[in-house]
Order: sequence, then C-alpha cells, then structure tokens
Amino acid sequence: MLEIRGIKRSFGAKEVLKCVDLTVGDGRICGLLGLNGEGKSTLMKIICGLIVPDCGSVSVDGRTMRPGDAPQGIGAMIEAPAFYGGLSGYDNLELMRKLCDDVPPARVAEVLRVAGIADNATKKYKDYSQGMKQRLYFAFALLKKPRVLILDEPFSGVDPVSVKLFEDVIKAMAGAGCTVLVSGHIIAELKNVCDCAAILDDGVIKAYFDDLSVVDLEKEFLSTVSSSGDVR
Repeated sequence: MLEIRGIKRSFGAKEVLKCVDLTVGDGRICGLLGLNGEGKSTLMKIICGLIVPDCGSVSVDGRTMRPGDAPQGIGAMIEAPAFYGGLSGYDNLELMRKLCDDVPPARVAEVLRVAGIADNATKKYKDYSQGMKQRLYFAFALLKKPRVLILDEPFSGVDPVSVKLFEDVIKAMAGAGCTVLVSGHIIAELKNVCDCAAILDDGVIKAYFDDLSVVDLEKEFLSTVSSSGDVR
C-alpha cells in the first residue's frame, strides 16, 4: 500500500504541490493525471526519495519514509535512466543488481525476459532504439521485485507492441499484490491498464475515481483541470 499525506513542495516562489493526499491499496493500479507542469513527476520523485518534500509524509506498507532514506520496496521509471552506453543491457542491469541488497544474479535474466528484451541483452545500450531503452528501464524497475511500482509516462516513445507488453506485466504485478502508480498523457492508454485514477491540478488532488469502468475519464479530466494548459 502507498499512502501520501499532506505533501507540499515549492521551488523558489512557485508552490508546485500545495497539499497532496492519496492512498493506493495493494493490488491496485492508479493513474495519475494532470497537465504538464502540475507536479506529477515531482510527486513521484518525492515518493522515490529523489526530492525531499517541504512537509508531509510517504508510507509504503505502513512504513513512513524519512528524508534521506533509501526507498525500500519501490521500483520506478522516472525520466531518463543513467545507463552506460558502452555496456550491454545485461551488464547495465547486472551492475545495478550488485548495488541492491538481496537481489540474486538470476533475477537479471528474468526481468530482461519479462520486459521482452532478452534477445537484445548483449547489445550495447548506445545502440538501442528508444523503445528498447524504455524496455530496459522497465526491466530495471522490476529488478527488486517491488511492492510499489512508480511509472512516470512508461508508454512514452514505445510502439503498440511494447505498450501491450507493459500493460500485461503491470496487470500481472498488481494481480500479485503490487501497488502501481502510473502517469501518462494519453487517457485511453491509462484507462486500459488502470482501475482507479487521481487528477492532480493546482497543487492538489482535485478528483479521485475508484472505479474507472463506470467513468468517462477523459470527460472528467477536461472538466476538472484548468483550461490554460501548457501556457500557464
């Protein structure tokens, strides 16, 4: 379970997150929607311990993360990964594995297979296509068998086959009890994989939908967010 309580974060005079509260239960896949610049990535970085909030708390399975804590039980895809171009996909993940606690060597081959990139595991990262890079990053997010999976626009830059693979793996993870928070810009893609959704606007969660099967999510999104979009 992921619990976010009273998260606030400003950058200079700009108050990006004013007071964010959100709970995502075990086995649930929650879509995080919002216009560009509304703080979705900032919130996800706070969850992963990459940014310290001004106030508020993040808890995973009842354990509250403290500033500076290495996130336990969390796997993530946020922005561009720091992979080495001269190393193969396999060697990049093996290097990451050695930095993690209690991840067996066999796990690298397993996540490469799950992410559909095993056939290109020995190819150098610098020679990967954008879709292959995204698949490798997805494999990295799964490396530690996370209890919470944070995915910031995982479908960006990938082909429909990769999108379907990601969706299937995400649903399988949730079926095994993993909590998933995923952001994106294409509402139809999110609705294909998510069972609930939250709309972040003006620094707060403006709306939450617990059952997407009975909601016109695009209509609700457009009626909830500011109409000014990227010009704001």
